[in-house]
Amino acid sequence: MKRRLLSLALCLVTLLSLTPSVAHAEVLSGFTSKVDYDNTDPNRYSIEIDLVNQVITVYDQSGNAVLQSLCTTGSDKTPTGSGKFRIGDLKERFGYFVAYGEYAQYWTQVVRGVYIHSVMYKSKKLSSMSKSAYKNLGKNVSHGCVRVLPHVAQWIYYNCPPGTLCNIVKNKAANPYLVSRLKSTIPDYSSYQQPSDSHATPSEVPATVKLNDVPVRSGFSNSKDKTVAKLNYGDHVELLQIGAEWCKVRTPAGKLGYVKTMYLTCAPDNVRTTQAYTATSKTYVYSSASRSSSTLTTIPKGKTVNVTEQAGSGWLYGSYNGVSGYMRTKYVKLTDTLLYPNPDGSYSDGTTVAATVPQSQTQTGTGSASSPSSGARVKNGIIANFRSGPGSEYGVIAELEPGTPVKIISVAGNWYFCEVNGLQGYLHPSCVAGF
Repeated sequence: MKRRLLSLALCLVTLLSLTPSVAHAEVLSGFTSKVDYDNTDPNRYSIEIDLVNQVITVYDQSGNAVLQSLCTTGSDKTPTGSGKFRIGDLKERFGYFVAYGEYAQYWTQVVRGVYIHSVMYKSKKLSSMSKSAYKNLGKNVSHGCVRVLPHVAQWIYYNCPPGTLCNIVKNKAANPYLVSRLKSTIPDYSSYQQPSDSHATPSEVPATVKLNDVPVRSGFSNSKDKTVAKLNYGDHVELLQIGAEWCKVRTPAGKLGYVKTMYLTCAPDNVRTTQAYTATSKTYVYSSASRSSSTLTTIPKGKTVNVTEQAGSGWLYGSYNGVSGYMRTKYVKLTDTLLYPNPDGSYSDGTTVAATVPQSQTQTGTGSASSPSSGARVKNGIIANFRSGPGSEYGVIAELEPGTPVKIISVAGNWYFCEVNGLQGYLHPSCVAGF
């Protein structure tokens, strides 16, 4: 099948009242869609989700139903909101729900944290499909997402690109005949055949963090979402979902969560695969080749180390973060790893990028670990209050004119910790442009 790539000028999700409209925005410079779509026309199909009867229907442009099935929508405590939406940017082939500890196939974002996806799985093994989730099709018991049979989720994933209209309706008349008919088409749990998939496997795109203290969240749609990790300037992540506002990431330590897209940058064509010694689990640098010797430093999972020699059975000698000593071969292994370019185009192995990295990909990633950002400035047309703390209740230490250069150092909740002309303080992101 010919691979079709969508531009990352994807459609932002827009809440609609009467007439749907679609806003376009570049997601991340250099990226293309990870989905091998069968249809790239957002106007070819539309989706209706009937909250009364728990039925999902896909219509073509002539109004003919091309797909219809029972679904599971939000419970009374976590309802699925009604309204007209445009399918969002975020897609994931087989993903993990950080907040709930379960997996699902073929995620298609409707709006914010609401997705259409398959019923739940306990792992990435197809045999682990949840029996209770399967039997609950036709009931409103989800956390707010719309669960469907795996083959239904697969069809929507490949045929309903960002911008496709999705109408979630709460005032349909009850239709027990339709519900009964659709239920009769669902095979017993043990008889259901998982759909095969001949599409290209989506790649996990590497990206680099632009600021310090960047939170990784368990979700992005409500106040109950928790911070599961913190990232700093230069940290590398793998993107599992790519969106205009948020990306789902995997950290080197294996943590999964959501990061604001504006805190990430990447030149994916200049990331190379190389072999390096990497910690496959949390481990240590020892003072001698013995587990009973003193530990000199900790090596977090996923970090690369410098190995200079084999040091007997089960041991390597090398260094991590400038600390030399002995490491166990059980936890430090030679593996394929990604080599990221520095902002100046150089690699840690002493080589350089063959072609110049486009300016749009490097201008927001320059600087040192203590002052990572550049190019940011106070927005035109405003006087920005530069405050002593991350909140409007803190005092104003300076009033900044439009266009004043701002060096953003880190994220502090919903504020930026910045330096302006040698003075450090806090600015609200709404006051900052060029970042």
